[in-house]
Amino acid sequence: MGQLFSLAWRNTLIVSFLRYRGRGRVAFAAAAITVFGGTFSPALADSDRFAPQTKIRLTVVQWVPTKGVYEKWDAIGGDFLISQAKTVSLPIIGTLSVGDLDGAGLAAEIAQQLKTKIGLVQAPEATIEILEQPPIYVVGDVNKPGEYKFRPGLTVLQSVAMSGGEFRPSDGSQSVADKTGYVGQLQAIGNAILRSKIKIIRLQAEMSGAKEMRLEPEMRDDQGVASAIFEQEKIIYAARANDMDRQSKSYLELRDLLTSEIATIEKKIAGTDADIESIEKELTNVKSMVERGIALPTRQSDLERTLRSYHGNRLDLVTAIMRARQNIAETTRNLDGLYDKQRTEVAVEFQSEQASLDEQKLKQETTQKLLLQALSGDPASQAGAGAVMLAFSITRQDGISVTEIAASDSTVLLPGDVVRVLRKAPPAPVDAAAIPAVQKTQTEQASR
Repeated sequence: MGQLFSLAWRNTLIVSFLRYRGRGRVAFAAAAITVFGGTFSPALADSDRFAPQTKIRLTVVQWVPTKGVYEKWDAIGGDFLISQAKTVSLPIIGTLSVGDLDGAGLAAEIAQQLKTKIGLVQAPEATIEILEQPPIYVVGDVNKPGEYKFRPGLTVLQSVAMSGGEFRPSDGSQSVADKTGYVGQLQAIGNAILRSKIKIIRLQAEMSGAKEMRLEPEMRDDQGVASAIFEQEKIIYAARANDMDRQSKSYLELRDLLTSEIATIEKKIAGTDADIESIEKELTNVKSMVERGIALPTRQSDLERTLRSYHGNRLDLVTAIMRARQNIAETTRNLDGLYDKQRTEVAVEFQSEQASLDEQKLKQETTQKLLLQALSGDPASQAGAGAVMLAFSITRQDGISVTEIAASDSTVLLPGDVVRVLRKAPPAPVDAAAIPAVQKTQTEQASR
């Protein structure tokens, strides 16, 4: 029934789009088809595979037949980062290997995992959208080496154009400026790497439940930068730990209060039981006296009303105990959920910071190579006064392996590629007049 309604609703959206296409409703129709059209994502049209450090957006919706609407699962969806090992950490599911899955395959796998984990009858609808792909890096003999935004179909020649074209130095002043700039960039990148490492120490301490943070001795420096960053992270660590303790303490105090309330009510029930037992004995005696005509029937009626009142009060007390126990169970669930939420947030932050650290290390390596090239001398003077040609190579990382590929100007790049551009002299021309003489010499030697 839900599938039939989904198909009818989708057809209604398409008819609405055709009816109002002249009134600027294209955005509405596109958004509706994206939500109800399964795993379609325009960002995956040109790139079917996910490279490490790709930022994706997960959207999960489920059809609710009782309400007749699709409900969006905001607690599960969100923005996530593909790790260097091509995995992604998701709520409920945990760490999921992306492998060679495309957008539709990853969305289908997530939907199936959610169905299995939660125990659903029918898998929800999941969509994957690529928000940001890893950049490319252009190094070597170009005017503006560095990091550039990737787009599907980008070629080596286009990347050279993005980096300002072939490097042609005019004098030595530019080379000095480049060297100074590389040194400053290396210092900034080094500080960013140090900050990420210390933050990771804090996150690891939070995940393990350690009482305090410890700075490794090899991370200390003479300028005191590491110590300053470490003190800042200690303040954050203490503040988050205190907040967690306050919340958990509130839940524990509430649970203890409810437990004390139950004990008090049980004492009241014991007293009520004693009163009921006493009135029942008195009622038995009064009944006997009424039968013998010694006591009035009104006395018996008063005792019976009093007994019913005590029974009613006892039922109210029992109900209060049941309600208090229910509140205790709810408080325990909230306390467990508090710890689970804290662990999930720390794990996601740890993964994001680890990815940032890997990116900073790659920038550091690239900048170091650029500085070495700047220190090695002027490429134009080494190539000679004659014409030069450009040679291209691509350094590509797949998981933990790194491969260097010879390339031409028409080679198509992938996210995360490092394009190396080198100027070199063309091969020396061959003297055509010398060829017959060489052949004659070889013939004479063969005849001897």
